[in-house]
Amino acid sequence: MKAQLIINELNQSVKTLSDDDIIDLIQKIQQHKRIFVYGTGRSGLMLKAFAMRLMQLGLNSFVVGETTTPSVQKGDLLILASASGETESVNIMAKSARNQGIDLAIICASDTSTLAKLQTPNILLQSGTKFNQSQVSQQPLGSLFEQMLLIIFDTVILVMSREQNESNNDMAKRHASLE
Repeated sequence: MKAQLIINELNQSVKTLSDDDIIDLIQKIQQHKRIFVYGTGRSGLMLKAFAMRLMQLGLNSFVVGETTTPSVQKGDLLILASASGETESVNIMAKSARNQGIDLAIICASDTSTLAKLQTPNILLQSGTKFNQSQVSQQPLGSLFEQMLLIIFDTVILVMSREQNESNNDMAKRHASLE
């Protein structure tokens, strides 16, 4: 079955992740009062899901570009994700944040990209991008990258919820209630 191919790719990709990279991302998040996220396309969707989970943990998290998102300030963290590292709006956002003294956390799949040259990626994933096919994935475009983002973000939330002793019930109290 073709679903097994995806599971196999995810298993291989997870093996390339470093626990230290996940711990470093968690520590970076914990060192900031407010967390902002930005990405486009499916990467942006994974970041939005992450921002929602951070909020459900009781953190102040925001999605850049939403109408109710406040302005960033020194002491804030901006998490950016772009498989190619060449998405113009993501690179503009990174430059603007750096110019304002905002801390960055970057996840991408290319250590030679424009984004990676702005700041060494906190997490570098091996996956395809919209610009090239990967040796590690038969999936189209950045599918493996986006799937791995969700796994990384869910791992961060799992670890943080345990550290904060947040139960599912605690988080559910912060879940959307107007549904």
